[in-house]
Amino acid sequence: MSGIKDIWHYANHTIKSARQVLNERLQPLGLSSAEGNVLLSLLSGDQVLRQEDLVAQLEISKPAVSRALLSLETKGLVTRERDAADKRVSRVYLTEKAHQIGPEVQGIYENIFDLASEGISEEEIAIFIGIFRRVSKSFSRQRGADDVSK
Repeated sequence: MSGIKDIWHYANHTIKSARQVLNERLQPLGLSSAEGNVLLSLLSGDQVLRQEDLVAQLEISKPAVSRALLSLETKGLVTRERDAADKRVSRVYLTEKAHQIGPEVQGIYENIFDLASEGISEEEIAIFIGIFRRVSKSFSRQRGADDVSK
């Protein structure tokens, strides 16, 4: 392998391994990586989001977000309410229980990020992000999707 084939191989391996480690660390909290990703998104930014905002932020399908939210609702970690002005819009709220475990969830992700960046300089991380942003934009253009500018 060489070049882009190596990137493809290592990117797939990295994502698979990271998801496995994340699932192992979230399991004591009764959470999957999909649920953890939704919680982290809510904990890290606006603590009230439209369901559509989560779809866009996480770049996963509407059904996948719906499944994660249903599970999080069942576990008492989020609630969903219809917007009073637009009944088609569902707003997602963190519960007190989610706020209680929030620091632990955020700590798990911070630990994963630390593990991923072990032995990599800030400069290398910036270069890596720049390259992956360009690759992501190329795929987004091909799909006709919105520009990924994060």
